[in-house]
Amino acid sequence: MDPAEFISLAVRLSNSQREADLRTAVSRAYYGSFHLARDLLRDCGIQFSGKDLYKAEIHQKLRYCLGESDNEEAVLLAKKLGSLRDRRNEADYDLDSTTFTHPTNVALEIRIAQDIVESLTRCRTEPTFSGLRDKVRAYARHVLRLPLERE
Repeated sequence: MDPAEFISLAVRLSNSQREADLRTAVSRAYYGSFHLARDLLRDCGIQFSGKDLYKAEIHQKLRYCLGESDNEEAVLLAKKLGSLRDRRNEADYDLDSTTFTHPTNVALEIRIAQDIVESLTRCRTEPTFSGLRDKVRAYARHVLRLPLERE
C-alpha cells in the first residue's frame, strides 16, 4: 500500500463536520507521514523488523534518526512529525478534547502532513540524500543500535 493514500484519505475526511471523521483525519495524516518517513530510512539502509513496527519506540527512533542527521530539512521534518504525532495521540486518546470539533484546526494538521511529504521529497534529491543517508546510518548503528543493510 502507498502510505500517501492515508494522507489523501485524511484530506477527504477533513472536509467533514463530524468529529469522528476529523479525529480520524488527523490519525491517518500522521500514519501516512510516519510510513513515508520510515520508507526514507529504509532507503537509507535502516532495517525495521516486522515486530518492531508495532512498538511505540519505533516512532521515536525514526524521529531521532532524522533529527540527528545534521540536515536542516530532516531536522525540521522530525519536529513536524513529532508535533503531528502529539496531535494524533490527542485525537485518538483524549476524547474530551475539543480541538477536533473545528475543521480549521484539523486542516492545519493536514497541512503539516503535506509539508512533511514535501520535505521527504526534498530529502531524497541528490546530493542531499547521500549526505543524509551517511549521517542517519551512523546514528542508527552507533547510537540506536539498529540493524543496517550491508552496503
